[in-house]
Amino acid sequence: MTQSAFDPVRYRPLFYLAAAWNLVAAGVALGFPGFHSQTFFADPGALATPAAVLNTRIAWLTVGFFGVGYWIVARDPRKNHALILIAALGKTSVGFLWLAAYQAQTVGLLALAGALGDLVFAGCFGLFLLRARAPRA
Repeated sequence: MTQSAFDPVRYRPLFYLAAAWNLVAAGVALGFPGFHSQTFFADPGALATPAAVLNTRIAWLTVGFFGVGYWIVARDPRKNHALILIAALGKTSVGFLWLAAYQAQTVGLLALAGALGDLVFAGCFGLFLLRARAPRA
């Protein structure tokens, strides 16, 4: 059985989708903080303190900037493998943190969906990196 040749360009839609995932999530969280507080934290008062608002804004700005990074990667997936590694590690970490928070009942179903989505992206990014490193036949 012959393995098909690895073509990084075939992964462009994955990285564009990851960019959209992050940019939409950040846009909703930053643009509609009341909705975000209710649906993500399942608590309309979760952003009741200035510190909670600031920390949430910082976190979601970071998510948005990662979205920009995925957009850059999507333009030419042959480059920026280090950014893809950071993205895989970040999405894995955030996914497991949100899963733990969901289990502890400190976040709601939207965070669970985000966790699962991030873990799927982390797996896809890891697959990309493994295929990119595999010896070419």
